[in-house]
Amino acid sequence: MPPRRALGPAVLVAASMSWGCAASPPPPVAPPPAEHGAHEPEVEHTFVSTSNNDGARATRSTQAEGVGTDCTVTTPEAARALAETAVAEHLDPQKTWTTSPVLPVTWPAPKRAVVYFFYPMAANPRSMSHFQLFSAAWRVEVSLHDGSTSVAPVAKSREIGTITQTRPSSLERRELEIAEAALVQQLVGTGVDEGESPYWGYLKFMHEHPQIGKDLQRRSPAFLGWVRKRYGK
Repeated sequence: MPPRRALGPAVLVAASMSWGCAASPPPPVAPPPAEHGAHEPEVEHTFVSTSNNDGARATRSTQAEGVGTDCTVTTPEAARALAETAVAEHLDPQKTWTTSPVLPVTWPAPKRAVVYFFYPMAANPRSMSHFQLFSAAWRVEVSLHDGSTSVAPVAKSREIGTITQTRPSSLERRELEIAEAALVQQLVGTGVDEGESPYWGYLKFMHEHPQIGKDLQRRSPAFLGWVRKRYGK
C-alpha cells in the first residue's frame, strides 16, 4: 500500500465533491419494433473480475433512487477530500501519512456520516524501503448530509509494525473502490447490488494490509465484523 505524503491545507475539495443530488436522467427513447426475423440488439454488460468472483456475473449499474435533496456528499472521493482538508493542519509534516478506507460512523442503523483514520509512518533507520507504521493518530468524521467535519486525536498511537513501500495492484484498487462506493451509496439511500459481493474489497484490503486491518477491526468492529461474516469464506 503506497504511503501518502504529508497533506497540505491547499487540497482542492470542490472538484471532487458531488453537490446536491443529480436529477434522474430522462427515460430512453424506445427503439422501433424489430422486423420479422431481425435480431434484437445485444445488451452490453460490465464485468468485474475478482478473486472472490471468478465466474464474474454482469454487474448492474445502480440508479440513485430515493436520495433526498439533502445528500450533499455522495461519493467516497468527495468525503475523503473533505477529511484530508480538515486534518491537514494537524498532521506532522516530518512523517508520511496513509489513510484508511472509508468506514461508517455507526453500524447497523447507520447515520449519514463516514469516518477516516490517518496513520503516521516514520522512516526505518535500518531500511530505505521500509517504514515504521503506527496505529491511527487522527480520526475525521464527515457528514454526508452537509459536508461538515469533526477532527479528533486518537490517544496512544503506537508502533504496530513495519511495512514496505509498494503500489497496490489495479485489481486491489478497483475492488476497494467498489466497496467504498457501495458503502456511501447505502448510507445516502441508494440501492446496492448485492449480487456481486460489493463489500469484498474491505476483506481484501485487510488481508493485504494486516497491520492496518487489525487496527481497523478494533475501531470499527461492528461493520467489519458484519462484512467478514457476510462475505468472508
